[in-house]
Amino acid sequence: MSEPDASRPNGQSVTVETELLLWWEDYYLPVFEYVLPKMGDLQDKKVLELGTGTGGTATLLAKKGASVVGIDLLPFRLDEARDRVKHHDVSDAVDFSLMDATQLAFPDNTFDFVISKSVLVFTEHAQTAQECYRVLKPGGKAIFMENMRHHPVVWLYRKLFLKYSQELHYFSLTDIEALDVAFDKVNHREFHFLSIASLFWKRVIPIRFLYKWSLQFLKVIDKMLLRLFPFLKRFCWISAIICHKKV
Repeated sequence: MSEPDASRPNGQSVTVETELLLWWEDYYLPVFEYVLPKMGDLQDKKVLELGTGTGGTATLLAKKGASVVGIDLLPFRLDEARDRVKHHDVSDAVDFSLMDATQLAFPDNTFDFVISKSVLVFTEHAQTAQECYRVLKPGGKAIFMENMRHHPVVWLYRKLFLKYSQELHYFSLTDIEALDVAFDKVNHREFHFLSIASLFWKRVIPIRFLYKWSLQFLKVIDKMLLRLFPFLKRFCWISAIICHKKV
């Protein structure tokens, strides 16, 4: 079920250290500003991060009070992640393990949250979703921030420059709704329809002022367009998918 564009619950403000978003930080900032209030107070919560990479998200969540386990398949990334949490003085709150997201070596009902950023596209969605459901505690949530399939500019970029993209499982709205099979309820919100055009002023003709201004302006236009014309959501770049396990 696509979630309506509502304000943050209880007027809760969110502070996100963009340095910890690591890549495409300006584009993932609104996604995290949407996702983090859905997680609520993270103090003493247990979080599993799939595909932790160099540990930016794990560090961000640990700094908000969570106990985090980050898994990845690349040992050198985990070494970088350990350096990052040490630099931010949250080593005691984060553990890292070499592990496959489709075969989680954790008991049932272990985590309050599972979170990932561009990970399910590398896996069979259903298998990973089932494992996430299994390790979630009753009442827990899995939060998947994933790349979508049909944005025309992103699609063209993948065709021209990312030859391995043909092997990835990018999401459509149908794929998102199919997660209902594994979870008890699924909500989602899509981001970045026109706003990706701002990258012209960052990647082609680097003019920081125009990049920042156009990004903010186009995000406002996107919000309005997606509210008025919901069918455009299928052409967005990123979806934040909130999957619930019932109590």
